[in-house]
Amino acid sequence: MLVKVLKFGSNWWARFGHDPGDQNRYTRHAAYFNSAGLRCGNKLNRHWIVPGLIRFNGVGDFNPQFPNRSVGATFECTDLVFALGGNRVLFQRKARISARAKDYLISVSSDVHGTFDFEDAGWKSESVTPIAISRLDARQEALLLMQSSTWVRSSLGIWQLNVAANLPLGLSLELLEHAEVN
Repeated sequence: MLVKVLKFGSNWWARFGHDPGDQNRYTRHAAYFNSAGLRCGNKLNRHWIVPGLIRFNGVGDFNPQFPNRSVGATFECTDLVFALGGNRVLFQRKARISARAKDYLISVSSDVHGTFDFEDAGWKSESVTPIAISRLDARQEALLLMQSSTWVRSSLGIWQLNVAANLPLGLSLELLEHAEVN
């Protein structure tokens, strides 16, 4: 599966290799994770109502020191699976520059996009796939896989993913003026 990154979730963490004598413990044998999360005081916590994460291995084409350099990049990924109590997607390596993604990694939050009613079946179009959703009181963040022209509904209206060559990064999540979607 090819996935282009528009925005990561706010929660990052790492797991390092188990062998203290391994010189690659913190690099090639490390794994880096991203998910939806919410700030609580000085901490960023997962308050999952839908548990899930994306993973980058240390041997891949991902620099954990500068994760935002991967925004706009397309990755070869595994299919979404449910394992170990949550959704999982492994981002294996960057795809060739000419590769065209069908799926897009998007993060939406109540701070920017308004509040979502995740219990309502009509909060998203059918082909939008939640990877992780965090909620604490009225604050929310969701990490989603979306496709071109799919949408999510919040208290502000309908946000649709537009993919076009003339857009920055080639795509954007835009608030529709008229709430008419297919």
